Amino acid sequence: MLITRLFAELSRALNLWQMILRFSKMALLGAVLSVTYHGSPTFAQSGGDDARAAGPVSVEGRIGSELAILFEQLAEAKTPDDAKIIENEIWDRWIHSGSISVDLLLNRGLEALAEGDYARALTFLDEVVDLAPGFAEGWNKRATVYFLLNDYAGALGDIEATLALEPRHFGAIGGLALILEDLGDKQGALEAYRRVLNVYPWLEGAVESESRLTVEIEGRGI
Repeated sequence: MLITRLFAELSRALNLWQMILRFSKMALLGAVLSVTYHGSPTFAQSGGDDARAAGPVSVEGRIGSELAILFEQLAEAKTPDDAKIIENEIWDRWIHSGSISVDLLLNRGLEALAEGDYARALTFLDEVVDLAPGFAEGWNKRATVYFLLNDYAGALGDIEATLALEPRHFGAIGGLALILEDLGDKQGALEAYRRVLNVYPWLEGAVESESRLTVEIEGRGI
């Protein structure tokens, strides 16, 4: 469908924009700020004709299996280009909630975010997390808006919710590292950079940031 394709293209473009800016100190205000499908907290799901498909192998279970494979490939990628291809495959799965109405609200929130209308973006993303509290990307995108509004408390709260759902969410972990460093918690930031590199070894900027903080905190060694 045209709407679905446009939604995916818009979200992919925003994700690229976020990943480019996340670790740039000169572009701090443009930085972006996690749901394993097995063993995640129990949340009420939206019902009616928007409910996730059920059956011998649910959509949720299928996507969870695909993500497990993709994250293994991401950790073993041989080059940054190979890792980027896998990253895009992961984003393609993260942005779909399984609900047409929730995806539409997310799409509108992303459009508002791209236009710099953060208040309108929050209106839509508030609805997303209310309707689908088990949808990690709704929390992650709202964390992005809070960060751009310099609301670190709001951003950190939504990052925590994202990571409770998807502990491998490299975008949320990278955002956490950036916020902690900006708040002066260099040790916490270093731990977050190391955590994200365990998930995504080729994540742009993370290697440099981890190395820099390692020298600042632990010294150069002998």
